[in-house]
Amino acid sequence: MIWAAAALAGGLALPHLWPRRWLAPVTGIALWLSVLALRATITAVALIVLVLYIPATQLFQLITHWCFHAVIPFITVHLGFSGHTLGDAALLVPALAITVSATYALYASWRAARLVRSWLRSSSLGVGPKRSVLVGGPEVVVAAAGLVRPQVVVSTGALTQLDDDELAAGLEHELGHIHRKHRFWALAGRLMHSIARLLPGSKRAFEELHFHLERDADEYAVRRTGDPLALAQAICKAALGDRRHAAAAFSLAGHVGRARLGALMERHHQPGRIVRIGGIGVAVLPAVLALALLFSAPTIASVGLEQATGSVGPHC
Repeated sequence: MIWAAAALAGGLALPHLWPRRWLAPVTGIALWLSVLALRATITAVALIVLVLYIPATQLFQLITHWCFHAVIPFITVHLGFSGHTLGDAALLVPALAITVSATYALYASWRAARLVRSWLRSSSLGVGPKRSVLVGGPEVVVAAAGLVRPQVVVSTGALTQLDDDELAAGLEHELGHIHRKHRFWALAGRLMHSIARLLPGSKRAFEELHFHLERDADEYAVRRTGDPLALAQAICKAALGDRRHAAAAFSLAGHVGRARLGALMERHHQPGRIVRIGGIGVAVLPAVLALALLFSAPTIASVGLEQATGSVGPHC
């Protein structure tokens, strides 16, 4: 048990200690998806433990076997309330909380996609470069919008404020998000984060996932344009604009910071082979731990069920 706890703690802590610059974008995406999967699995298994082990505790038996009919006869006779009802409700609360959280995450994603479609219908001015959707506005907006049928969105402000190289790099960046299916990885991360949000560090893991999704789109754009400077300039111009149109799934100005721009401008300083292999190992570790924990869940459940059914409390 101690070794298992130490392995889980290491799987959760090591990714936060591994430097960003030592990870290729794809490895970073895999790493933080694995971390979120591990966190979601820990939460789910903890829920199983909670549901199966709590009935064996003295406090739970005291509550559920309390003779309500002798203490408050009106409640039990007229309302059908009992200690067992209270115990069942207590066991359902954690499962209900996780279900509500995951359902809300799906609803929020659906609502955001619907708002984007409504915004595009009301703001579209026609077809822009590379079959993008052209919208009005003085700010620099270059984004990938939509979940089922994603489209690149370009504002008139972007057409006037970005030069040809910057605009081409920005468009390729957003096409990278679409072609590499980043929206589905982001949705999977959102669902796992919604389950594991109570664990400290889950928000940071979700933000790291989005950071590496942006880096992967940066790499896609640079491979096609060969001009990292133009992309960096486009990102900085977009970051200075109005953020009211940030309803899009991915925006050129997403996660702008020294780390992203530094990784973009220092692409020639790639980590060595050993470091890259180490990064892959760090990415694989949380996934392996999540699978191991998932496969051990039935054993944990059976032990907890035996303990719960084997404990007998006082009866009225």
